[in-house]
Amino acid sequence: MTRSDSVDVKRWRAKYALIERAAESDKDAQALFAELDSERAARNGELREILADLVASSDLLAFKEAMNHWARKDGPYVGFGTIGSPWLAALVRRAEEEYAEVVDLLKATLQTPASPQDAADKLQSVDAFLARGGSRGQRAPAPGHTAYVLSLFWSTDDAGHWPLMWENAPHMLQRLGWLERGLSHAERYVAFADLCHALRPDDPRYAARILWHFKETEGFVGIAPKVLDVCVEAAELASEFRPSSGYAKPAQEERAADLARQLRGEADHISDSLIERLSTETGLYLEAPTLALQQHAGEESAYRSDLYAAWILVGGAGAPGFRLWVTPSGVAFGLHGGWEGESEQQHREVGALVQEHLPRGLTFFRVHEDGRADRLEPAGREYPSGETFVGRWWKDEEALGRADFADDIISTARALTPLLRFMSSSQRGDDPSLELASMVDLGAEVEIFRTERPYPTERDAWHQEQRRVFAACLSREGLEDFDLPTFKRIVSTRGYGDIGAQSVLISSINALDASGIEQLRNTVRELLWGEGRDEERINRVLSTDDVPVQGFGETVVLKLFAIAHPEHWLPLFSLGGDSGKVAMLARLGGPARWTEGKSRGRMHVETNALLRQTLDPLLPDDPWGQGQLAHWLMRRSDKALTPDKDALGDAAADLLIEESFLREIKGLLEEKKQVIFYGPPGTGKTYLAQRFASALQPDPAKRDIVQFHPSSSYEDFFEGFRPQIDHQGQMVYELRKGPLALLAEAAEADPLTPHIMIIDEINRANLPRVFGELLFLLEYRSHSVKTSYRPDEGFELPPNLYFIGTMNTADRSIALVDAALRRRFDFVPFMPHDGPMQGLLRRWLEAHDGPVWVADLVDRVNEDLRRALRGPHLQIGHSYFMRPGLDDDEATLRRIWDYNVYPFIEDQLYGREHELAQFRWENVRSRYGQIDLARP
Repeated sequence: MTRSDSVDVKRWRAKYALIERAAESDKDAQALFAELDSERAARNGELREILADLVASSDLLAFKEAMNHWARKDGPYVGFGTIGSPWLAALVRRAEEEYAEVVDLLKATLQTPASPQDAADKLQSVDAFLARGGSRGQRAPAPGHTAYVLSLFWSTDDAGHWPLMWENAPHMLQRLGWLERGLSHAERYVAFADLCHALRPDDPRYAARILWHFKETEGFVGIAPKVLDVCVEAAELASEFRPSSGYAKPAQEERAADLARQLRGEADHISDSLIERLSTETGLYLEAPTLALQQHAGEESAYRSDLYAAWILVGGAGAPGFRLWVTPSGVAFGLHGGWEGESEQQHREVGALVQEHLPRGLTFFRVHEDGRADRLEPAGREYPSGETFVGRWWKDEEALGRADFADDIISTARALTPLLRFMSSSQRGDDPSLELASMVDLGAEVEIFRTERPYPTERDAWHQEQRRVFAACLSREGLEDFDLPTFKRIVSTRGYGDIGAQSVLISSINALDASGIEQLRNTVRELLWGEGRDEERINRVLSTDDVPVQGFGETVVLKLFAIAHPEHWLPLFSLGGDSGKVAMLARLGGPARWTEGKSRGRMHVETNALLRQTLDPLLPDDPWGQGQLAHWLMRRSDKALTPDKDALGDAAADLLIEESFLREIKGLLEEKKQVIFYGPPGTGKTYLAQRFASALQPDPAKRDIVQFHPSSSYEDFFEGFRPQIDHQGQMVYELRKGPLALLAEAAEADPLTPHIMIIDEINRANLPRVFGELLFLLEYRSHSVKTSYRPDEGFELPPNLYFIGTMNTADRSIALVDAALRRRFDFVPFMPHDGPMQGLLRRWLEAHDGPVWVADLVDRVNEDLRRALRGPHLQIGHSYFMRPGLDDDEATLRRIWDYNVYPFIEDQLYGREHELAQFRWENVRSRYGQIDLARP
């Protein structure tokens, strides 16, 4: 049945004319069409020959191979490979049991239909065959793809006029209100073909192409020229509606519902086609809610007779935002104050605020109750009462059918943007003056961020360049030829934000076959560029089991969005935690308890939007900088960059050494960034290093300590692959960061405060093996190198990361340390007989009321050891004796000597029994008999 003479089709033709005009004025589209048309005749001829061969030979396998070869060729049907080839392959698998039936089915259904009923019969026969399923449980072809495959064959026959129905055509036309819902696959194609014929009787295939271009570009072509007629007809039906009894006739209700779907379809097109431009031009993250079919939700509600497309700030359907409103008497675009949960008093308060700040040239509108034919009435520059709506008015058909009307919308939106921000803060109950003060404070913070972080640096430029490279891979065009190596770099490197190594995901990707890679490409394409709102696509990926890889989690999804859509998404990937977006909003004074009952996708959308709206005025059009500013604000310490003026003095008093010694070490650290404390064992090197580090950086999260040993490796210290068991019990290798990589990242993220790593017993390890290429960075902090496990990105040691090593000279002399390492460290001696350590044991015993004579004994034994061992590096350290209870009796002192001191001396004098004997406790006591060993 043709619809070419129906009132609806006449209205749709007017809209289609706008769509066709836009496509024909699109030079890129016309160039593409010309290129495809230059090859279309050849491709069509080849397909007809393949079909003729099948009819003649009944050789299904030869048909499949020929189709696969045909699908791989460039040209107008390159998309067949992703939809038609899998459909055909699944059907061929069924032929293992039903060969003759499958062949006969294809030979019959691929032939061009003689009529709409013949087309429906062919599609229904395939659907019936697929519905039976195979006895061996083979995966059946997707029924929804049947119409695409069959109509492709039909459309290549010049004897007919059957249009090709691409995969998403029914969804698009149903959304416009041009195609009924609830149809079978066969009925949908027949209705689609009928519509294309009605829109362009001379060439329905051309109409299908134009509609495809409209779907792909999603561009604004103008408001439907006959939309006012739809509003008038819908208003007439609404006037017949009675709340108590509804519509008088079922036919009236059916028609009212049909018209409401058409109004909603036009609203969806307007809102979807302009949302990106509106967001970009205003600097706001906007979303477009779907228009309700009925004026009020409920069983006894009339279907709507007006149209509005809304673009609202994140916060729910009743949030303030922009609105384009179409009624029977004209079109208005402006700012709607929102309505959800608001009382008349709240409306008046908002209206009064808007009136005070209303831009020149704009007017209030009186919004009438539902049920009136004209819900809008221009009301001047004074707030009239009720809902707050201000903007511009175009009477009758002035705004209709104009592609350049988008410019009028944008210019009005820009004028209203400051007022929208102001209204939003007012409706949240905030004091606008306080918000202004907060923004001023943040402005001051930005200046500190720029100078003291600093921002931007070469590293920031590297991240920005990585995003540009990655974005090319994730663009619509880039996903046509999926660059898998670049995709793996996106999810496994720190370029444009670190989400961890993602070893499970990478291992899973590496195991994919060609079909799995294609499925991954389609998943990414659907996520970034598919139907529906961002939150819906995020939720679909997070909740589905159809993702072909393991580890495709939340942070991966959010990083892909940040790369592909930087105009909306900040490179902030975590929702919860100390550095998540929820915590960031709280730090910036955002709303509390707003996450309850919302999906993960919705929470990501809202937190991202609120952060973007706050940060974009501070660093306009710089999402990377905004993300870095947010992280910086979270990590910035309220304390000064240098230690508290008494911190080093307090540490010196605790350690019983001169404060000047600690300040000397601090100066060495500031100059070279790394020092080594060396000396005999027991001289307090590690203890002093920890106490000194805590004075420089009181936050334990910004300090770390590791101990080297002979088997320490680069992988232990910096990073390396480690085995782990995934959720399926399989062993995979994960790139795990070591203590240095973790502390370096923390220091890079918080460049205003020192971060300190203590390396205890640094000389016990094979230092060139442990440090590797990092030896270069110790000296050249402003450079980066590509490390063993980061071949695709540079790594650098932040200038605020300091190293303190300790070295026991009883194990290894400084002379044996690698010369390159010696050059990169300052060496600070810890000798019991010289420098700051001299007399330390005596001072400690005096401070703790201990036996001071023990210090004299140790000094004299050390003097003997220096002579016997010809050097100062094997003396007795004072820490052996810095313990309570030495003055209780001689037994405590003897135990320390016999079980701690003497074994050390014995090790140094091995084989020199005569010399060793003089260091036994009895001989030491005898030799220094003048010392009174009794308690004083």
